[in-house]
Amino acid sequence: MKGIADYAVVYDITSDTERAKIDHLLKGFGFRIQKSVFECRLDQRSKRELIRALNRLNIKTGFVKIYKLEYQSHPEVIGKPSTKENIDDGPAFIV
Repeated sequence: MKGIADYAVVYDITSDTERAKIDHLLKGFGFRIQKSVFECRLDQRSKRELIRALNRLNIKTGFVKIYKLEYQSHPEVIGKPSTKENIDDGPAFIV
């Protein structure tokens, strides 16, 4: 199907309340792969809707990243990482 892609949506949130809201939201867009990882099949409209919904949550205690599942991609980051280190530094493993 044209215009549809698979995405890994990962989050690292310290607040239980925020984490529950993110979890509930993501269940409407995809399915859980691990505790803080969802896989979503989205068209451009659904992706924009997901990003708008995440921005409306006004995340304060962590971040959400959206990775397009392909060989070359750049993640969309919503919120601020909880560490001063660049979370993209170092090796990455895609299985």
